[in-house]
Amino acid sequence: MKMTHLTLRRLRGIFPDSTRALLAGIFLAGIVYLLYVIGEGGWVNPGVVIALIIEVALFYMSIFKQPPDNLELGVLSLIALAYLSISWLLSVIVPFHHTVLMATAGLLVYGAVLAEPKYPLTKRALGTGLLVGVIMTFLGVWLALKLGVVFLVGAEMLGAILLSTAGGYTAQENTIVVAIANSSAMVSIGVLITFPAIAIFEPGNPLFNMTHVDYSPIVTLSFIMLVTGLSAFFGIILLAPFRDRFEHEAWPQVRPQAFTINSIGGDIRAKKAVGIGIAGSAAWTGTVKATESLAGANLSSFPNALAQAVPAASAIPAWIGISNSPMMAGIGFFVGWKRALVMAMGSVASLLVWVFLEGANPAIKYEEHIKRAEIIYIALGVFVTVIAGDFMGGRKKKRDELMTPEEFEKQAATAFTHKERGMTVEIPHKSDELPQMMRVKGELLSIEMIREEIREIVLNPRAYLVSRRGRLPPWISFLSLSLFIIVGIIVFWFIQPFPGVQIHWLLFIVGTPIALISVYFTARAMSETGMLAGYISDIVAIPAILLFKVSFVVITTFMSMLGALQVAAISLLAHLKLGRLTGVRGRSILVAVIIGAMLGTTMGSFITYTLFDTYNGFGGKDLPSPAAQLFGFLVISLQGIGELQLPGMNQFEGVHPVLVFIYLLSFAIGGFLAGRELNRRGMSPMSLVVGVLIPPATATAILIGGYINYRIQKQQQPQEPVSSTGLPQQQIEIQDADYGRASRILSGIVAGEAVVTVVWVLSTAIAVIFSTL
Repeated sequence: MKMTHLTLRRLRGIFPDSTRALLAGIFLAGIVYLLYVIGEGGWVNPGVVIALIIEVALFYMSIFKQPPDNLELGVLSLIALAYLSISWLLSVIVPFHHTVLMATAGLLVYGAVLAEPKYPLTKRALGTGLLVGVIMTFLGVWLALKLGVVFLVGAEMLGAILLSTAGGYTAQENTIVVAIANSSAMVSIGVLITFPAIAIFEPGNPLFNMTHVDYSPIVTLSFIMLVTGLSAFFGIILLAPFRDRFEHEAWPQVRPQAFTINSIGGDIRAKKAVGIGIAGSAAWTGTVKATESLAGANLSSFPNALAQAVPAASAIPAWIGISNSPMMAGIGFFVGWKRALVMAMGSVASLLVWVFLEGANPAIKYEEHIKRAEIIYIALGVFVTVIAGDFMGGRKKKRDELMTPEEFEKQAATAFTHKERGMTVEIPHKSDELPQMMRVKGELLSIEMIREEIREIVLNPRAYLVSRRGRLPPWISFLSLSLFIIVGIIVFWFIQPFPGVQIHWLLFIVGTPIALISVYFTARAMSETGMLAGYISDIVAIPAILLFKVSFVVITTFMSMLGALQVAAISLLAHLKLGRLTGVRGRSILVAVIIGAMLGTTMGSFITYTLFDTYNGFGGKDLPSPAAQLFGFLVISLQGIGELQLPGMNQFEGVHPVLVFIYLLSFAIGGFLAGRELNRRGMSPMSLVVGVLIPPATATAILIGGYINYRIQKQQQPQEPVSSTGLPQQQIEIQDADYGRASRILSGIVAGEAVVTVVWVLSTAIAVIFSTL
């Protein structure tokens, strides 16, 4: 009996709690099972051997290791993802063994059970984020394939509902939920322009042709996962060192999320305002969806929605008029009235093309209309203005940085006061040369500084970020791109695991500056207008297409990688802004975005493939993929340049090429002049590009929201200073409460439509699944 008690005491010393004992028992059972599999001949499969090593390591760590911290959780997640992905990719050579799934699940279970995450990265926040992330990823993929334009708003409401059912609600935990969910959706959406384009324009390639003799579901799914994951991993921190450049932008889609997140846990009036918006928007959208299902009518816009009652309304196509979407009006409010007005101007240009060049034909679909060469050249002309405006703005900033003699004397006196930072002026210099001399001194020490920073990051990443208040050095961006190039060349130039996809190594090297430009300007579009406009990145990527005569599949794959690269970078910037508005540190946001990127790489790729398989491909009536249609047209047109044809010239058969060139150039010049005038007036030419490329009905709904914004701002005119004799002059600021109330109501409107759309999409998907059983 004494021996039994002594043994139990020793076991309690080894297993201080029942949770560790349970995990150790599970992993021990896994070891026994794997030894049995190996004894039955499974040793020839490397996946089984690696699974045994993982189970032994997990058994040891569950007994002796301290709970994993955030860095160790990240490493475990990467190991699980890499192990599962590599085993899946090699399944065409070595059969995929079920023990791979067992070992991968063991890694995830160990981290999930033993981790002790710090607030707000709590277990319930992470679990809720994964669940909401699956829903939002499905919604984003569905809308991208149906409409080509996606608005990621609604995750905060789902997160609030689920968090409230599992305990007290906190805005910081909900911010983590939103960061995970939206990052997953954005990463998945980043590849949804090019994959459908391959299916539509290259049916001979077996990757997306289910009737091809060489078609393999494993290869297709692996292709989507590899392209998405590779780009997302290296893209997350691409713009992180430049976060200050974007933190003060409007971010119109982030603000309603922040308002909703903060209001749900705030005062009763805030909750009531958000609730009014959610209830009204949900009721309206739900009624519209139900009516469409019962009546079989298209109620997406007015006046086309009245076509059955008023036959004359059918003369206006569904993409012209006013979009029947409360969400679009809410987006217009947060965009601001100036940007909404500029978008409407761009939409007017698109509408004029339909009236005068397409004869106001109501039968023309929007995916056909957007392919007009005139529209593309208008967007190109405006885009030149955006680039030129940023260049001139940079030069003006440099001129503004020149110091006066008084500023020079002040800085020189400060430098001589601190000997450790001082410098001896042996030769007199002009005042504008002093900043240049200081930069030269910094560049001489840059290599040593980089080495020291790398050492600090490797030794203690958390301490490094704390010491620099979350700011990363610029060389991190170039390191990330360099690694992206190296890995891309190894996979797609040397290994070549996919049929017909051999990306030349020069394309990666030359495409690097294109990726930088694309990421920057797409981030500007997102931060100014709230729209993730993939069309803009395609326009920027034109030089990469022109330099190489390669196949359509190669070009689209490379563009897909650039798309996922930039979306991951933008996702981090957007959620850093959200964290700033809700009181969550940047480090916690970074962890959440990384988790979201991993979820999008795995679950998002699976959802994309499942929709592709369920609806028998892309490009049909169920998944028209309008953005992919436009992108494919652009690529095919640019490939014609090798035959001395400008993009869009094939639309004018029988007309002399010189006349066509002059004709299209006139539209580009018109776009350039319009963009330049907007720049002069301090308005956003990027918003004009977005307005040209979205349906006019959507732009009209956005304009309505912009008008509401204008009316409320007009009521909030700054007050005149109030002073009294003998008293110091004071400024009395009168804050109009209507603005806060309106923003909360419109935040609820945006979220309400998003929630109803999620339910509608999920119910539609479930109905499709059960109909096939």
